[in-house]
Amino acid sequence: MDPNTGEILVMASKKIVNGEIVDNVRSILTSPITPGSVVKGASILVGYNTGAIHIGEVLVDECVKVAGVAEKCSSHTLGAINDITALAKSSNVYQFKTAIRVNGQEYFRGMKMNFNQEAFDKYRNMYHSFGLGVKTGIDLPVESAGYGAKKDKAAGNLLDFVMGQYETYTPLQLSQYISTIANNGNRMQTHLLKEVHESTDTNELGKVIYTYQPNVLNTIDTDPIYMARVKEGFYAVVHNYDGYGRGYVEDKLNAAGKTGTSQSFIDTDGNGVIDTETITSSFIGYAPADNPKISIVVTSPNSSHPNSNIDYASLVTLRITKEVMNKYYDFYGVY
Repeated sequence: MDPNTGEILVMASKKIVNGEIVDNVRSILTSPITPGSVVKGASILVGYNTGAIHIGEVLVDECVKVAGVAEKCSSHTLGAINDITALAKSSNVYQFKTAIRVNGQEYFRGMKMNFNQEAFDKYRNMYHSFGLGVKTGIDLPVESAGYGAKKDKAAGNLLDFVMGQYETYTPLQLSQYISTIANNGNRMQTHLLKEVHESTDTNELGKVIYTYQPNVLNTIDTDPIYMARVKEGFYAVVHNYDGYGRGYVEDKLNAAGKTGTSQSFIDTDGNGVIDTETITSSFIGYAPADNPKISIVVTSPNSSHPNSNIDYASLVTLRITKEVMNKYYDFYGVY
């Protein structure tokens, strides 16, 4: 997508059905996925906006235990980290402890989380303002708004919410979300139509009779300093030596972005019963980081299986991201 106008530049999707690779582009608009950690840019903005955390604040990444909820951890125990490292190394715990503060409490091991609908609403409203959980306005007749909770019931679900394991969003919504970050906070209406020309009797294009005008749906309600801090964290994801997005995009493209890994589940035998846990991986990003011209979303639903004797981790998201970004660079050179 062009993050400055909302114009979709390329849209593609494939899947394997009975051993055959078939087109699946409709899924970009209609098949929500569990996004995982890619939502943490929006999550951390809630922390800044509410005063739950401040820029540069250090929290200890350790396994978190609240009453009635299984212990929750990051993928690795990271120790004392600040907000930039929390994004670069995708700390779940940094988000957990921030969310508990947004909930009106301070974390201690074994604590009971109070149910606070206002805390859910603060996160959901921020997500919606980025296009997550609402329609993008694309100029096509069918679009899913994703799957959201009809009613929040358990305080512990707030911890799932802030790490992208509570509600689901389409790849198109993720595209609008990362584009909004890239352009510093304007949620642009997503569109395919660019202009309409008069018909001619030749192969030449006729006179332009309609040009789409970019449409700002809303602007993110946050201090520009906080948005800049999120972008600094997304830059660290791709460029820090230990950032989890290192290797997704070559340094010459000067990109920023965020990785995401989420638990997902499928029905493997078609009997209507979900029977197999899988892993869905995603990458969202934009380039160049200092003056974005393009944004990208790559997601690979159900591409890994954690329930075998040897865990299988697919690198398909990394490979697709790198190839697409390199191809764009081949066509257009330096941005």
